[in-house]
This record gives sequence, structure tokens and C-alpha cells, in this order.
Amino acid sequence: MTSREFVRDPGIRDILSRSALMAIAAGILVSASAAYSQQAPQQTLKGMKAAPGLEVSLWASEPTLSNPTNIDIDERGRVWVLEGVNYRRKLSNKKDYRPAGDRILILEDTDHDGRADKTTVFAQDLSLRTPLGIAVLGDKVIISQSPNVIVYTKDGEDNILKKEVLLSGWNGEDHDHGVHAVVFGHDGRYYFNSGDQGFDVTDKTGNRLMSSKKGPYYAGCVLRVNPDGTDLTVLGHNFRNPYELALDSFGNIWQTDNDDDGNAWVRLNYVMEGGNFGYWGPTGRSWREDKGTHFHSELPGVIPNVKRLGAGAPCGLVVYEGELLPDRYRGQLIHAEAGQGRINAYLLSPDGAGYSAALDPLVTTSDAWFRPSDVAVAPDGAVYFSDWYDASVGGHQMADTKRGRIYRLAPTGYRPSSVKVDLDSAQGVASALSSPTQSVRYLAFQRLRSQGSSALETLLTMTRERNPVSRARALWLLGGIPGPGEKAVRDAVHDSDPNFRILALRILDSRGADIVEASRPLLKDHSPLVRREVAVLLQHVESSAALDSLVELCQGHDGKDRWYLEALGLGSRGRENQLYTRLRQLFSEPWNSRLGLLLWEFRPSQALSYLADTVNNSGLNVSDRADALSVLAVMPQAEAGQTLATLISKEEGSSDLAMKAFEAINRQLFSQWIDLRTDPAITAAIRKALGTEAMRPFAVSLADDLEDPQYGPQLLQLARGAEVSEKVKAAAVEALGKTRDRQYLPALEQLFRDGALTVRIKALRAISYQIPDSLENRLKALILSGEPNEVRSEAVRILGRTDRGCTLLLDLEQKAELPSELRTVATGITHASRNPDIRARARKLLPPVASRNRRPLPSTRELVSRSGDAERGRRIFMAKDGPKCHSCHSLADGKKSVGPDLSNIGDKLGKEALLESIMNPSAGIAPEFYVWILQTRTEGQVMGILTEDTPQRVKLFTDTLEELRFKPADITSRRRSRLSLMPEDLPSTMTEQQLIDLLEFLTTLRAEAGGHRAAGQ
Repeated sequence: MTSREFVRDPGIRDILSRSALMAIAAGILVSASAAYSQQAPQQTLKGMKAAPGLEVSLWASEPTLSNPTNIDIDERGRVWVLEGVNYRRKLSNKKDYRPAGDRILILEDTDHDGRADKTTVFAQDLSLRTPLGIAVLGDKVIISQSPNVIVYTKDGEDNILKKEVLLSGWNGEDHDHGVHAVVFGHDGRYYFNSGDQGFDVTDKTGNRLMSSKKGPYYAGCVLRVNPDGTDLTVLGHNFRNPYELALDSFGNIWQTDNDDDGNAWVRLNYVMEGGNFGYWGPTGRSWREDKGTHFHSELPGVIPNVKRLGAGAPCGLVVYEGELLPDRYRGQLIHAEAGQGRINAYLLSPDGAGYSAALDPLVTTSDAWFRPSDVAVAPDGAVYFSDWYDASVGGHQMADTKRGRIYRLAPTGYRPSSVKVDLDSAQGVASALSSPTQSVRYLAFQRLRSQGSSALETLLTMTRERNPVSRARALWLLGGIPGPGEKAVRDAVHDSDPNFRILALRILDSRGADIVEASRPLLKDHSPLVRREVAVLLQHVESSAALDSLVELCQGHDGKDRWYLEALGLGSRGRENQLYTRLRQLFSEPWNSRLGLLLWEFRPSQALSYLADTVNNSGLNVSDRADALSVLAVMPQAEAGQTLATLISKEEGSSDLAMKAFEAINRQLFSQWIDLRTDPAITAAIRKALGTEAMRPFAVSLADDLEDPQYGPQLLQLARGAEVSEKVKAAAVEALGKTRDRQYLPALEQLFRDGALTVRIKALRAISYQIPDSLENRLKALILSGEPNEVRSEAVRILGRTDRGCTLLLDLEQKAELPSELRTVATGITHASRNPDIRARARKLLPPVASRNRRPLPSTRELVSRSGDAERGRRIFMAKDGPKCHSCHSLADGKKSVGPDLSNIGDKLGKEALLESIMNPSAGIAPEFYVWILQTRTEGQVMGILTEDTPQRVKLFTDTLEELRFKPADITSRRRSRLSLMPEDLPSTMTEQQLIDLLEFLTTLRAEAGGHRAAGQ
């Protein structure tokens, strides 16, 4: 508790002496531990741990560079760096930290001692505002900075000769969700991605592409364009914010995607051409709006994720195709994970028609400020990674603008070496084409392509090498050489390695070959990866022959492989009904589960009557009918929803089919069936569900979402029902309030007076939705009353919705009338007001909660969006200083504790609720943890939690874990404190990052994960 609460509660104030208060205050102001403070570069380096056989060295650091967002390495081994010192300053209408603008730097190690010793400013001006992507390709320097992709042309001395916009139209200016770095493809084209801010871009051929809520493309996209700005193509869409994509030599595209922060849904993706990756739902709504999962992976037409990576902030990514690092990393992904503060490797493996990945940490550190932003591979095969270096990720709460580092990862004891690029000899240019550095490979590619058929012998020699990288890169160029070159590619269609069979198809497709004919020998290929690729490439072919191939590929689906199924979905676009007709001829029985899965993916409109008949066919077993119902549940047509609603009305409410149908309606009324909300069949189904015990909780939730007064009478009946559970009653009360029908006010008033505590809270909230007269005065009276803290906290929250309510709260505080146990709640609410006058007044009257380093904490939303480290959070929980959580709470380890057992708290509370319990511990106290103040004859005044209260004995457990025992006759008076025993100022004992780490740890405390052991204990 803070001293201000002690002053407000005289009973507690008298218990603690002045010296005790001073000791507590001194403890709060202890400086943060080294792990949570900024560290000098060498100190950070000392705390780094590399994978076995590797070591990290510091290559460059401040003051040479600050806030590096992206790097690239040129053919001379120089590191080009983009800086983002002015990140989001314009967006938030704030003064720039760097008035001259951000910079593009060239860093060089001229004496080859492993440290940069020369710095050149390539460009600096006000037009550079946190550029997010750089690619150095010969005399071109390509910069990605929304709204533009910009190309600088330079001479051999790095003087800028020309600056031009290649493409323009990306949203997200001064924002990290815009356009990202260009990567040079093995086919000679540029590949890049962009975030969910969308775009409206017209390429140099006049082709206009858009990503918006209206489509045709959604949110973040992967794109490809010719170097001259023509033929812009979307290769995949509906990501949130992929930072940088990576290409391997076979044409596979990989990227990581950030989540809506705080959901631990960061993911690794393989980009299947044409794929929808599910960030927005089918109608352009977010997962929160349409009741989907975070990336809608439960829906057809959504490409699977390679791996869910948990919480984080994914940044730069590269496929390592060098030979310096150990074999296990060759051909694998290396990733800068800024949120977790790690460099990770993802070791890929084929998994059916897709991929799985094992995470292998390459570099970890004890420095919580380490924020790697990008990775790049040098000509000698060493890996360089940049460090944004900050207490948090990005510029939302940017704590540092002066620091930035670049490190090198290489085998232990390795000394850096320069690699001479020789483009004049056959051996030299072949070696350059095989380089792990894209700038070197680019130069070799351009030289070999310019030679035409003269390069044939060099390239054919490369295809005979054992190195698959060299062979693959040579084939890309051979595809453009008529005769022997094309033959080499066609021969690769029959290669024993499925990767080369896939590569051959991609090269032939890029060269305009008849892909149906070329792929015919592979329709029954033993590798599902190859058959997947055939299906993906057929999406561009409109012919009956392509339909024949798709039918054969459908027969090759095993009924399990989601990757293969989604590839078939891509190939079927525009001919779903034709495929349905052909497939019904192959699967002629009343129902076949394999056919059902294909129909689930294709969603052919002509199958509606067949599916409806199957669902309603009582002669079929329930499993088959449920399969057909699952297909109807994802169909966009209104008839599908009406069929399921009619089924609910006919079936027993507790039947599996009825439950499954209602689940679909509950979701689809916020997605593709939103126009059915007032349909008679739908309303009848909801009424039936409200009256059926098994379906009732879901029906009440749906009624709450719909806010339709027509369900009011049934909701009121449930709220008053003697046989209805308290949980359902409370939900029904709130749903009744959301109808905003004032005829229910008297009933809500009665429920507030007489209901259980949870019902009373919901009733108060429901009354507030009706906006009755004198609400503010009533809420004020509640706040000053003897009502339970939970009710009074709810009154504070309701007042906080309006400026008048916030003003009332501040007036109470100014008059010293705001109860201590409600001040933290009121502080958070008034500081979150959109009214600047209210915020200014709140800063004076209710100073914001501050962290250990005295910085005001950001909003709850901002805190829960941050990524923490669970292991660091465990150490904070167990520490003897700081918040001292372990002194009062057990983790099911047999330890007696004064507070609740938290071993399964992650199952009970989400991250936001956990933070609320830390920030506002007195807002809701379980009766068994009420704090009592006893006046005793033997011990004077004491405070704690009653663990026994009988006519024979009274036991009190104090916050120091001391158990005091009294005879009832020794207690002269007792009263319950409104404050929790848990300190109201607990956040002030931690830095901001420590609080975030503690939250991350608490979320891991789950029964199925073995409680706290899941975090490493």
C-alpha cells in the first residue's frame, strides 16, 4: 500500500509507525536491477549466449548508429543501415528527435579486425522518416517507406545520381504497418510485403491493386514486381504485419507475422501463392467482430500456419544458404525476434503438403533491452544482426533514441574475411551466383543473364554440382535459354528430389509453358508437396484439361492433410460447381466424408440442396449428418443459415446436431449471415435456444451481442428464474440492459436490490445502459456507501464513461471524499479520458501509477499488448525484493500463504484481468481474503486475514506470514477494511518491463501445463 492509503485508513495508519513508512518508501525507490537497465554494448555482449559452436561479437554500436530498423550487406561486405530515430513523431504530432531527418548509413570494417571503423552517411533528409526496408543491388539502393518504394541510383563512390519512386500508394506513413523491404528473387523480380494498413497502388503498366476492408485483397500482402515497376502481383494476402519475407533458392517464400498484441499468436508462414492467411474474416471483419479465432484457421480457404510462435514482435528474416555456420542451419530460417529479444533459427521439415518447424534459439541474452530488428548474411557466410535497443518494441513507448548495435554471429574463433567478387571468369561468376549474400547473387545473375546462351556451359556445369543451392539458382537462369537450357529445366521435372520437381514447374510456369501438360506426369506423384504445387499453379489455367487434373488431384487427398486441401481450394477457384458435379459422379453414395471435406473447402453453391437433404435425412447416422452440417455452416448463402435454424427448431435442444447448428449461427450472424439477424427462422431458433437449458448460456450471449428488444421477455424470465444458475442470471441481466428498453428499469432495480453480488453488478451496469435520470447522483451515493467494493468499483467505471462522471470523481478526490480503495480504479479511468482538461486535472489530483524508475505506466491496453519473458517474470515472482509475490501467494508447493494459491491463475484470468488485479487489488476481494482490523487486549491493534473465527478461537494471518491466535474475549472490537492486504502501489516496486514479464509468467500458470513448472521452475 502507498502512504496515501495509510493516511486515508486511520486503523491501518495507527498500526505502522512513521519509521516503517519511511522504510517502505525507501524500498520502492531502489534503483532497478542491472537486468532491467540499459547496458553498455560490451556488457550486453557479455550476457549473450550463442548456440553451440558459435559466438557473437560486437561489430558496431552507438554513437555510430541509433535505432536500426533494417540492414543489408553489399558485395564489398559493407553493412547498410536504416535508422528510425524519428519513428512515429509525425504520426503523433510531436517534435522530431532528429530535426535533420533520419539516415541511411554505410558501415565498413576497413582493417578486417571485426569492428566497423568507417561510417558514411549515404542520405539524410526530412523525407526519410523511419524507412523500414533496404536492398542494395548493384548501383540501386531500394528503400521501402510508406507510401513509396524508392530507388536511389548511385555511382561507384556512393554518390546519389538519381532518386525516383518505383511504386506508390501504401498506407501507414510514419507507421511500421506499411510497406517493407524488397528482396531480390531468383527469377530476377522483386519480392516484398506490407502490413495491414492496406494500399491502393497502380503499377507502371496501369494495373491497379488494392488492399482494403472491401477487398479484393485484405490487410497485409506479399507482392512481386518487375524491377521496372511493371506486373505488380499479390502472391498472398490477409496477414497482420509481416516485417520481412525470405526466399530460398527453390522459390519458396517464408515470413513471420505479428498478432494483435497480447494474444500470443505470432506465427511463421509458408506463402502459398494466391493464399488467404486469415487475419480478417470472410467479410473483412476482424476476429473480434466475427467471433472467429485470431487468424480464422477454423475456416476453409485459410492457409495453415507452419508454426505458432507465441508472444513476440517478429522482425527481419533470412534463409541461410551459406556454408560457414554448422550444417543444421543450412537452408533454414534465421529470424530476429524483437519482442522476445532473441535470434531464432526455425528448422523446417516437410509435413504432408506443407511444413513444420522446430525452434532453435541461436542467440539469447540477459539484457531485456536487446531488440533485434533484422538479420543479413555477409559474403563470407557470417550472420549480422541489428539491435534497435530499447525497453520496448517500436515507437509506441520508445524509451531510447541514442543507442543501436550490430553484432556478428560466426563459428567460435572465426576471424572475418573479405570475399572478392569475380564476375569475369566462369568459375568466379558461378561462385558469385551461389553466394549467401543477395547483393553478390544479384550481380552474378545480371551478368549471366546478359550473356544469354553464352552462359549455357557455366550454368550447366553448376547443375552438375552436389550443392543444391547452386543447382537451383542455375536452373532459374537456364529456363530463359532456348533449347538446352529449357531441356535442363524439363528434365528436372523428373528429378528424384521433390524440391527440384517443384522448382522445374515454377520455372516453366514463369516462362509461360503449358503447365497442364508439364504437370501431367506429376498428378500422382508420391510427394504431396509436388501435388500441392500442381494444384496451386492450376489456379491460373482456365481449361477443361485443368479441370481434369484437379479432379485427379482431389482423388489423391487423404482426407486429413489441410495443406493439400487448401491447395486444391486455390486450384478450384471459379470452377467450384464444375468440380462438384464431377466429384458427385465419383462419390455417388448418400454421403462420403472425403467428399464432405472437399465440399467444405470448395463451398459450391449448387451443393446447397444436397447438403440440406443430407442434414435432414434421419435415415443417416448422426456423424454423417454432422459432417454435412459442418459444410453448411461455412456456406455464405442465406439458405444455409435458414436450413440450420429450421433444424434447431425441429431437433431436441440438447442434441449434438442442434448444438452444432446453433454454434454456427452464433458465429455466422456476425460474419456471412449478418443479413439474417431478423429472419423468422433465425429468431425462432434463438427463442428455442433461450428456452433450452443446454443451449441457454450460448443463446444469452448471442442475445447480448444482438441487443434486440424482442428477446427482452425471455431474458427477464431467466434473470428472475429460481432454477437458473447465477452465471446465466447475471448474463441475462446484462443482456436485458443492452436492449435499452426502459420498460425493464423497475425489474432491473429490483434485481440490483435483491440479487446475488454478480447479479447486482450486472444489474447496475444494465441500469446505466438505460441512462435513467439522476444516474450520476445515484452512482456518487453508491461510491460513498457501505456497499461491497465490487459494486462501488463498477459505479466508478460507469461514471468514467462520460466527462461529467469523470469530473464528479475528481471533485470527490479534491474534497478528500473519494474512498482510498477506489482511488486506483478512478486514477486509471480519469487518465484514460479523451478530454485533455480532465486528464490534466487528473494528473494533479490523482497522479498516475508509476513504475519503479518513476516513469508513469502506460494504459492497460498498452501494457497487455507488450511481450514479456515468462522466465524473467518467474524470477520477479520469487524474488525477496520488489513486489515479493511469493511471500503472500503459493504456487501449489505446499507453502502456507496469506493470499490465494495462484498455481492455476492463468486458467481463470486473461492477461488484462491479471493486470487489473495487480493495479486495483481492492476492486474485488473474495470474502475469505477480507482484511480485518482487530483491537485486542494482548497485542493492541492488529491487521490481517481471519483463518479461524469460532467461539473457541480466532486466528489471524498477517502479511508477514505470522499467525496470531486470540481468545474471543481478548478482542474488544473488530472492523473490516475496504482495502486489500495486497498493496495498492505494487507496480511501483517494479520497472515497466518487470511488470510485463510478471504478467507473462502469470499467464503460464495453468493446470494443463503443470502450473508454474511450465515456466521453467
